[in-house]
Amino acid sequence: MQKTAGIHHISAMVNDAQRNIDFYAGVLGLRLIKKTINFDRPEVYHLYFGNESGQPGTVITFFPWAKQLKGRIGTGQVGVTSYVIPKGSTTFWKNRLQKFGVVFTSSIRFGEKYLKFNDPDGLQLELIERDVESTNTWSFGGVRQKMR
Repeated sequence: MQKTAGIHHISAMVNDAQRNIDFYAGVLGLRLIKKTINFDRPEVYHLYFGNESGQPGTVITFFPWAKQLKGRIGTGQVGVTSYVIPKGSTTFWKNRLQKFGVVFTSSIRFGEKYLKFNDPDGLQLELIERDVESTNTWSFGGVRQKMR
């Protein structure tokens, strides 16, 4: 049986390109890797965010369509997208989310701290504090390589 190496990327539909960039780059500090077009619909952007090198598994892409209907979990929409944050950085992220007016809840699941919130289009996100070596080499807008 052939095994996969994991998820390459996740794609989602959103309503506003600039709002999407402001949130994922400006609030979460992800790198806007590239802006291209949807080759099936050239009038629609295809925005790519991830770590500095666009490493598979870190990438999330968006197709912004102004009149797109809101998705519903269970109809092809991803339930939750999770990002790992370094152990000891939850306070930084709580303060950052508050600074940008992002409403969140804190919880503990399986002994790990979680921050749960929605992006401006209602996609559910969570930050999971985990003791792993950070692979983040990108610094932008107050989000640094090492968050400890």
